Amino acid sequence: MKVGIFSDTHLGFDEKGERSQESFDNLAQAIRLCIDEGADVMVLCGDVFDAPVPSHNTLYNAVRAFSLAKEGSSSVSLSLKKEGEKSFLSYSGVPILAIHGNHEYLGKETKTALDVMHLAGLVTYFHAAEIIVEKGIGNAKEELVVHGLGAVPEKKALAVMQQWKSEPVAGAANIMLLHQSFKEFMAIDDEMVATLSLDDLPKGFGLIVNGHLHWANRQELGQHRHSDGEIHGVHATDTPKGAEPAVKTIFLLAGSTIATSIKKLECEYPKGIHIFDTTSGALSFMPLPRQRKMFYRQLTLREADSETATRECRAVIAQCLQTETPLKPLVRVNMKGSLKRGISPSDVNLAGIFEEFSGRAILSISKNFSAIDFKRKIADLREMQKLRLSVAQMGLEMLEKNLSETDFGEWPPAKELFGLLEEEEVDKAMQLLTSQRGGK
Repeated sequence: MKVGIFSDTHLGFDEKGERSQESFDNLAQAIRLCIDEGADVMVLCGDVFDAPVPSHNTLYNAVRAFSLAKEGSSSVSLSLKKEGEKSFLSYSGVPILAIHGNHEYLGKETKTALDVMHLAGLVTYFHAAEIIVEKGIGNAKEELVVHGLGAVPEKKALAVMQQWKSEPVAGAANIMLLHQSFKEFMAIDDEMVATLSLDDLPKGFGLIVNGHLHWANRQELGQHRHSDGEIHGVHATDTPKGAEPAVKTIFLLAGSTIATSIKKLECEYPKGIHIFDTTSGALSFMPLPRQRKMFYRQLTLREADSETATRECRAVIAQCLQTETPLKPLVRVNMKGSLKRGISPSDVNLAGIFEEFSGRAILSISKNFSAIDFKRKIADLREMQKLRLSVAQMGLEMLEKNLSETDFGEWPPAKELFGLLEEEEVDKAMQLLTSQRGGK
């Protein structure tokens, strides 16, 4: 059985902007690719829509794009199993099984756009349940069980996963669909960002597919990544002699079909679909035929003036656009480093650059210059503080010397007296001296 896989279509993204049709065009391409590759079923791992409550225009275009699945054909039968109950599911063309992502989920009691698509017969939407996909009859019968858990709040993800306890069905191919963050792919260790780790995933699944993260990545579970960045460890298929063969588990970040923000990792691979063969375990990738090329460039400057910063930025963009592409490419320039003293990021005017390249690219430029002037001011203040302390120390030493040459003896304490004089508390200083003199 062949399974077409894609995720994070974000239908309705940039609805009022230049890219308003791109999410729908890319979904259409993904569906057609799956049909062309002979997919018996398609799975979609959440964030189908970009907004929790899509506009009527977005719903109309979504219906039109999803309807393309009816142009294909499939001979599988579908049934939903949830909380011990099993029910038959109908479909037309090639079925699309979908879980929700964090973008469209509105809560248990609220119907979402995915519920609308489900009711219209365009997708099969399910959550915390299994869909049994069967093909053929008799000895030639194949069975695939798709286990789906839609997005839940990251802080609760580990607890929900442990409570769900979905287990692979013996004798069938098993795929799990998720839409969560994982610690191994996050920059910071924060339970609000991710509580799940790859080690928390259940064993025995042929394929575990995750949405949410927009770049594609594939790993075999049971391996570990060493500090040198290379993957080490025993393959899940390597089994000791005499033991039962282990199930090879592939963890797949499906990636998105559209770039909603230009990240470095997304620029390394094109957008596309994956095809999984449940018989051989083979997983292949097909890029979307028509998509925007993406560029991510980091520009590091040192003590630059505004003219140098704009000139260097312009050169970086021009270099990205040396080759013509059918669609305007996405270019992001991350400007870092430092500016000359007295120049702030707001002095670097990029309006001319946006105007110059508006017909050739869709630009995103960030100015993340370090606040070097602020750092200098802090350093100057520290030096002034050190100087002040040095002067104060010399004054204290002079006072101690002068006191030692009088008949005051060890009274008054030089530090206490000096402190009063430093704060211009002359009267209190005199009281301190006369109180001692009066006692003699």
